[in-house]
Amino acid sequence: CLIIENVENEIDPILDPVLEKAVVKIGASKLVIRVGDQNVEFDPSFSLYMTSRLPSPHFSPEVSAKCTVVDFTVTLRGLEQQLLGRVLNMEQRHLEETLSALKEDA
Repeated sequence: CLIIENVENEIDPILDPVLEKAVVKIGASKLVIRVGDQNVEFDPSFSLYMTSRLPSPHFSPEVSAKCTVVDFTVTLRGLEQQLLGRVLNMEQRHLEETLSALKEDA
């Protein structure tokens, strides 16, 4: 697993082979990926995570097609709902169960 933090709107082109999973098989079972001017051994269980502090990063269409973008933005409404759920759960468990049932019916 590799984590790259504070990614901006542009991603270094040296990561393109990794994002594209441009893996080459050498010999019977050795997998390599070319990063820059070097072949690096590749593990099929490898995962790459990139984080950004930007509120809504705008990646190029090419980058967006090569990866999955997950938005973990916290909203005030979401926090209010979580807090209400916890208060109801602690104070009156029956109300929480009724609220959950109503949400499922909606």
